[in-house]
Amino acid sequence: MSIVTLTSDFGSKDSFAASMKGVILRINQQAQIVDITHEIGPQDIWEAAFSLKTAYSYFPKGTVHLAVVDPGVGSGRRPIIAVTESYYFVGPDNGIFSLIYQEAERLRVHHITAAHYFLPNPGPTFHGRDIFAPVASWLSKGIPSGNFGDVVEDYVKLNVPLPKVAAGGIEGHVIHIDRFGNVITNIGFKDLRSLFPEGTEVGPVTITVAGKEIKGMKKFYAEAGPGEASAIFNSSGYLEIFLFKQNARTALSLKRGEPVRLALQK
Repeated sequence: MSIVTLTSDFGSKDSFAASMKGVILRINQQAQIVDITHEIGPQDIWEAAFSLKTAYSYFPKGTVHLAVVDPGVGSGRRPIIAVTESYYFVGPDNGIFSLIYQEAERLRVHHITAAHYFLPNPGPTFHGRDIFAPVASWLSKGIPSGNFGDVVEDYVKLNVPLPKVAAGGIEGHVIHIDRFGNVITNIGFKDLRSLFPEGTEVGPVTITVAGKEIKGMKKFYAEAGPGEASAIFNSSGYLEIFLFKQNARTALSLKRGEPVRLALQK
């Protein structure tokens, strides 16, 4: 079984995603296609990078992950294949795989130049269909990644915000807001764990965001009272700000990039 996942900003109104699926299946009728999401904000490369990062590792080894959020389509930006110890990633060289690069134990990136794997006469506005989909499908049929082009070292990487330990706490940022309005930060449980000696329990903390103090952590959403700004380490291991059955983004006027501080309670 060969699996190809799709991540894009194409939405569901137009035929873009379906066209890519058709190309993949025409080349490899045995391919199993899985949509990660097509609801990335238009041209939002960071959102695509984060969404892919939180999903890719749950797929079987050998899965081909195709991601197309491509403001530079038709320009000089390169099409690439990133190969890790377990997966293949196909898409534009615009930083969309930055979080994959960060986690990979082994990494090789190929500039896709072998045009005989493309659809004939690729157009300037839809490389997802004309270049990336056929390349992903040929990969899923077992064509070696080296057949598509040479290895490059100067691939594009986004400036990935990392949390910093400072003065009895951790300083981070909001990196994602999900469809429920839950506000996800780049502070991980492992970052909090690092503030305490090994073998000891994690102590009480206070989270400060947009002038609002949140004391303590919840174990599950329903533990919070109505309208209570609360914090939890979510199932992906990130510190998340939420309001039970409400939208934390709108209630607290939060946005991506907002500073967040987690401090030990004294």
